[in-house]
Amino acid sequence: MLNDLQALKRLTLLAYLLMIPLFIFLTQQLLIRGNFPINEIQIKNQYEKVDALQVDLIIKQYLRGNFFGLDLNLTRNVFKKLPWVREVSVRRQWPDKIEITIEEHQVIARWGNIGLVNDKGELFNAAYQEDLPFFWGPKDFTEEITNKYFEINKILAKELMQIGTISLSNRLSWEIHTDNNIKIVLGRKDILKKLNIFVEHYQTVLTEINNRIEYVDLRYKDGFAIKKLNEKTIKKEKATL
Repeated sequence: MLNDLQALKRLTLLAYLLMIPLFIFLTQQLLIRGNFPINEIQIKNQYEKVDALQVDLIIKQYLRGNFFGLDLNLTRNVFKKLPWVREVSVRRQWPDKIEITIEEHQVIARWGNIGLVNDKGELFNAAYQEDLPFFWGPKDFTEEITNKYFEINKILAKELMQIGTISLSNRLSWEIHTDNNIKIVLGRKDILKKLNIFVEHYQTVLTEINNRIEYVDLRYKDGFAIKKLNEKTIKKEKATL
């Protein structure tokens, strides 16, 4: 008798377990096939470079039909294929609204001749006509180059300079060209510290060589070397500056 009771309990539990996914399936079908139209589509973020016509085309093609039947992942992936779209979310808002949030790439540089770099250190492809700094280096170091770009620019800004080109060699040695055409060889170690030393003495250096700098070499332990345009290299020791 006890065994029969336990068997009945197991059968009852099994029946409930089978009914749960069936109930979920039937509920989903009811919602998908029911009359739940999409009556409002809201785009939350402002965007400048994303093509508004392409956005409208996606909305007309994919955001229609049943509120519950809309494939959110598919729609999101279609939006992400647009140039300049970094991220996008597509959400349902009860009872009949779809909310779209588009995040644009914020471009800061060109990656050689093959693409663009955003402020997160991510590569992407899009058309862009305006002048930008250039990044060169191994693709695996895109984020590190981006971080160094911001750090170095913060130091250069003390003398109203910015990076025109930043390069990282395969041996992980850094070099930049400023927007006023000065080549600065930074090397591999303590590059921010050495750059700060140079910037602190920048005005003195300009006065001494009459603003004619071809390049600066910061790969010295206690100072730096400067080459004047069309003239010999002059080494400056930290102690004498």
